[in-house]
Amino acid sequence: MDAAVSDVVVTGVSSFAGYHFARHFASRGRRVIGTLGRPRNIYQGIAARRLAVLDPVVELCPLDLRKAGAISQFIVARSPAIWIHHAGYAERYAAPDYDLDAAHAVNVAPLSALYEVLAGRGCGVIITGSSAEYGAAATGNREDDLCRPDTPYGLSKLMETLRARQLAERHRVPTRVARLYIPFGAMDNPQKVLPQVVERLRARQSIMLSPCEQKRDFVGISDVCESYERLVDDLPRTLFDIFNIAGGEGIVLRDLLVGLADRLGAPQSLLHFGEIPMRPDEPAVSYADVGKARRLLNWTASALCSAIDRDLLTADNVVA
Repeated sequence: MDAAVSDVVVTGVSSFAGYHFARHFASRGRRVIGTLGRPRNIYQGIAARRLAVLDPVVELCPLDLRKAGAISQFIVARSPAIWIHHAGYAERYAAPDYDLDAAHAVNVAPLSALYEVLAGRGCGVIITGSSAEYGAAATGNREDDLCRPDTPYGLSKLMETLRARQLAERHRVPTRVARLYIPFGAMDNPQKVLPQVVERLRARQSIMLSPCEQKRDFVGISDVCESYERLVDDLPRTLFDIFNIAGGEGIVLRDLLVGLADRLGAPQSLLHFGEIPMRPDEPAVSYADVGKARRLLNWTASALCSAIDRDLLTADNVVA
């Protein structure tokens, strides 16, 4: 099938990154089908806004990934060339009581039906993994590191990766796992720290923050989308592989937020560090080694300052 018109399925298009993946591949001339796990009229807030933007350029279709029969019928009817598996159970993902049973039903169990039906159809799979699969570390995570997830969410995502590898090899379906770090950009959840801080600084309002001493790895969503394009191109190389998708540098969150204040011409005094506590289980350091993506995908993220200007500080990128 001609790549210019091939169907690309993106699951979880109501999410921040899923929305961007759908828009990106549509902008490249692909016919994109975005799946929704719930009826369209149930979505509210930022998720509903994302779907409203996608509606003219992406075909939005219901698909309950917990139902093997629905997956089978969908694939037989649509014959996709690329399956971007981004949907996942993310409710209270940072909490120690993250629901592993619910996560297994959404993150892991659907893979069996997915790969069984895709076998022999010439479709490749890109799965969104997570930096949380690694667990806490003092150095940049490498894809061949031993994973020791220290949160239930990280464990669930690692189980998804391991199951995908097993099924990819069994059914001969080319698969890539993108271990995504912290993307930012337009249409992000307004409750996340970067959109919140930008909104408050623009309004010249103060914001209460933790000490923000943790090191994190941020990457612009435009660069993430480009990495997924490279992952699709990489599918013929080998059956299964894992890539870190990140900026490749641990940035002290406090320094990043102070820099945002300076770029917006806002007083640094609006940033009230230390007024709320850090989460007890918050790792001090989390960043990626991105050498493998550089070598095999010929992909590197933009410089952080450029990505911030492009993906975060443009006029329509922060939503209330």
